[in-house]
Amino acid sequence: MDIIHFAIFDSLLGNMLLVSRGKRLSELDISKESDYKIRKAFLAHYPDALESIEPFSKVNILLDRYLKGQRVDFDVDVDISHMGIFTRKVLLETRKIPYGEVRSYKWIGRRLGYKNAAQAVGQALKRNPIPIIIPCHRVIREDGTLGGFSMGLRIKEKLLALEGIKYSEW
Repeated sequence: MDIIHFAIFDSLLGNMLLVSRGKRLSELDISKESDYKIRKAFLAHYPDALESIEPFSKVNILLDRYLKGQRVDFDVDVDISHMGIFTRKVLLETRKIPYGEVRSYKWIGRRLGYKNAAQAVGQALKRNPIPIIIPCHRVIREDGTLGGFSMGLRIKEKLLALEGIKYSEW
């Protein structure tokens, strides 16, 4: 069994929880909660997890640069092995979307060989355990509107704006 490591970093979007299994990033969550509450909740679920910034030094630097508006390609090993087959395929295809570009839910479905899978793609992206690194914020509706985002549409809009893509639906 892989050792679970975690660390909590302050970011421009809130406190960021990073989790790894073995040496691969398996979770990224952003919260407005205090680092104390995040740590307490995480350890309640994973009491044997080890808190250490060491496994996250590279990804933390990349995330910091990204959130400051610098172009970043996240060359980070991820672990999505616990996800279903369809979800893994969607997440791996989404990871290929270049910085500063968007694709539609329908486009991803078609790339995977499913012509009417836009809604299923959206549901798969909703389960993305590593947002930003697996850039589900770069996936929008076919009509050009934002669609959904697990961390809220304001954050999705902010992430797209960091990449030079402007949206305003409200």
